[in-house]
Amino acid sequence: MADEMHDPEMCYRRGYHQGAQQVLDAIKHCLPVQQRSIVHAWIAEDLLKWRVAGLKGESKRDHDGSTVMCQPPIERLSNIGG
Repeated sequence: MADEMHDPEMCYRRGYHQGAQQVLDAIKHCLPVQQRSIVHAWIAEDLLKWRVAGLKGESKRDHDGSTVMCQPPIERLSNIGG
């Protein structure tokens, strides 16, 4: 398992996950209930799985140790509509 405090990629994933949660906490009162639940599920499920996959080494690593695809999953967010 990777070291989440010293590995730059793991720090990025942790910060992204925590930052998304903080943004939701700041704006959730402005979102309709359905949109709020979609964003909450994205954070609680998709981002958490993405973060843990990096910790477990399940993300494909390049020769230099960095993950080839380090983008967070955003598919669920396409259901928000506008």
